[in-house]
Amino acid sequence: MPIVQLVDTIKQQKQKLGLTIGKMSSESGVGIRTINRILAGDDVRYSSISSVLKSLDLTLSVSENS
Repeated sequence: MPIVQLVDTIKQQKQKLGLTIGKMSSESGVGIRTINRILAGDDVRYSSISSVLKSLDLTLSVSENS
């Protein structure tokens, strides 16, 4: 999944759940600054993205292109 799609999916789920960035931060254990960086599509650690995805009830999968 390209990063743009990942960010869009996170933003859509954030909106769907009615979460603020502060609430996302407290539920995921990821700092507000890092949440903002994720939403901007900036480079962040995979562990941060994973924690945010988990708090939003989302998963990321990787498959081999054929």
